[in-house]
Amino acid sequence: MTLLKALDDYSVDNRGDVGSWVREAAMDGLERCTYILCKRDSVGLTGRSGQVDSGLELQNSDDSNQLYSLFDANLATSIVGGICKQAVEKMDKLREAAAKVLQRILYNKIAYVPRIPHRKKLEEIVPNKADLKWGVPAFSYPRFVQLLQFGCFSRSVLSGLVISIGGLQDSLRKTSLTALLEYLQVVESEDQKERSREYMLSTDMLWVLQQYRRCDRVIVPALKTIEILFSKQILLSMEAHTLVFCTGVLDSLEVELKGSRDFSKLYAGIAILGYIASVSESINTRAFSHLLSFLGHRYPKIRKASAEQVYLVLLQNGGLVAEDKIEKALEIISETCWEGDLEAAKIRRLELYDMAGLDTDILRKASSRVSNKDDSRKPTADENASYSSLVESSGF
Repeated sequence: MTLLKALDDYSVDNRGDVGSWVREAAMDGLERCTYILCKRDSVGLTGRSGQVDSGLELQNSDDSNQLYSLFDANLATSIVGGICKQAVEKMDKLREAAAKVLQRILYNKIAYVPRIPHRKKLEEIVPNKADLKWGVPAFSYPRFVQLLQFGCFSRSVLSGLVISIGGLQDSLRKTSLTALLEYLQVVESEDQKERSREYMLSTDMLWVLQQYRRCDRVIVPALKTIEILFSKQILLSMEAHTLVFCTGVLDSLEVELKGSRDFSKLYAGIAILGYIASVSESINTRAFSHLLSFLGHRYPKIRKASAEQVYLVLLQNGGLVAEDKIEKALEIISETCWEGDLEAAKIRRLELYDMAGLDTDILRKASSRVSNKDDSRKPTADENASYSSLVESSGF
């Protein structure tokens, strides 16, 4: 379990991305442990030291043997899924190492590794050939993204894939995103339509948001990935499940954006709120209310970004504000200097809340509590004067 948990280590310190070192070492440890456990199972099953032929006996053994096995199907799934996760992350070195580890596990002739789910498909993705360019994104992503169709691997693979799609490397983002879009565009057969690839992706994405709650190394790129998919109208046209997905995303945003100082996370969250507020589902009012709350944010850049989103939402979804008030609302948004005085911005925000027919009592109480806290603190430098804020807003 310790080695499996180590595959989710994203620690960073003054030495750099030390988590990547831990993950690489964990893959090596898991490979060694896999062979040891399989050899012991082979000895226990066959009564001899375990030769090549023992693999065939293990492969054809009854499921009841798993009761006495050290290496069962659940462990095999966890190990292979964790390795596949590393095979779609952003570092070329890790992707290449993960693919080679998986290749050795699949084709090991000394210690046959049994009970790997969807083994034939994995062998198609990772053939037993030398000198394959696993570090090249255009080669590896289209292969491993196919594992999203299998529930036992999809969550692990997606949790690694979002780090590439939502990362800072432009070329890597384009390649990984293209692989995902091509995967989603495949027409499902009749027996798959009830659980379409888009539907499975949405449920797995909600799992990622819950599993890595408050882990910004995963959550921030995951939110950016959702923003990109929304911009392409993906995950917004799933009929009844769109409401379920958007509700789950809003629940996550309430946790992730509260008190956050990460500009990248805030920008992505605000954009997502804008997309959800623009849909015709009943959830749009909740998203619009959350979006309006950022018009009174302490950071001027965030207030401005929120205002831009609110303006676009009102143009696309006129049902959020009464028809006779829509022009006045657009006028307030466009003429207010949202990067100016904070108190003036909060007054304008209250006007928009009233026009949208939203409850302002909670907002007034929250503003009052914040004001009392601010009064008890020493004055600090303006946000725009902070060099660290400038660096953060640039995504570094």
